[in-house]
Amino acid sequence: MFPAFVSLASILALQPSGATDLTVHRVNSVDEREIVFYVDRPAADGAMPLLVMVDGSGCVGQRRPAFENLYAPGADQEHRFARLRVEKPGVDASASGEPCSETFLRHYSIDDRVTDHLRVLQHLAATADWWDGTLYIWGWSDGADIAAQIAIYRSDVDRMILGAVGGGLTFTELFEDYWACRADQMPEAAREQCVNGLRAQFTEIENNPTWQETWGGEDNSWRVWESRLRSRLIDPLSDHQSPFLIVHGSQDYDSVPVESARRLVEGLEANENNHFEYWEIACMEHVWRNMSEADGARLETSMLNWLFGDPDTAPHHLLDPTHSRPSTPPMRAEAPICEPSAN
Repeated sequence: MFPAFVSLASILALQPSGATDLTVHRVNSVDEREIVFYVDRPAADGAMPLLVMVDGSGCVGQRRPAFENLYAPGADQEHRFARLRVEKPGVDASASGEPCSETFLRHYSIDDRVTDHLRVLQHLAATADWWDGTLYIWGWSDGADIAAQIAIYRSDVDRMILGAVGGGLTFTELFEDYWACRADQMPEAAREQCVNGLRAQFTEIENNPTWQETWGGEDNSWRVWESRLRSRLIDPLSDHQSPFLIVHGSQDYDSVPVESARRLVEGLEANENNHFEYWEIACMEHVWRNMSEADGARLETSMLNWLFGDPDTAPHHLLDPTHSRPSTPPMRAEAPICEPSAN
């Protein structure tokens, strides 16, 4: 079974909050590609922090309704901040998915998304007199892998949320052990053949990371797979010295199995990194759309409050007490009862 890569096109989202100024910008990358990005901030004077929002996979635009509304700054927002979203290459701002453009397939990779964000942040540091230098990052799925790598190359990230990233197991391991070749679903000889076939496929992809071939969906080129397959975040994040929060759904199986996040937590603890928290959301799949509207809104608010350093922000009634590592126990002793979504 291939993983179900879920974009944030249909998740629950906080509604826009008050008047903002939204501006569209363009800046060239090193290879002279045009990078489009959006900045919105309260219509008020004065310097403020910057919140970078990095969404997941797929040729979906950064101004589609759900992502447009998520953490939109405004005059009546409790926290005052500007929001940055960097557009994916060859994607219309409001696009909701396939078909993907040739430009997207040519240039969408984890590596290019990291360097595009770094380039935009460099540009803003030079030109944005409204930015007070405080930098927060929120990333989900592919976007969390990108966010983590931004923080690896920029030590000035103040606080960061990594949602549904896994990070403890590589995609090669997930395909072999959790999706395509699970040992509990086939005889040993069949599994050996399955694993050998997968490894041959991975070798072919890595030897020829072309945009002209796709695997596991029209929006997943061999180019982007080459940048995903070997990603493991344990060692780089072990050196991260500012606070970061890992969020994962305990019911995430098909997109990024929760075991990958648990391995990341185990690795960070083994390496004695004490700068992170882990919220395992007991009733969440890859995103929070399967949860009740009230619980989804609580999680959204809790994450934003955590980014701004508010005390005791963990949504304890949503956390799996066995695996979560919030900074402010006590927690309930038993896992919460999962309520079905009304959506």
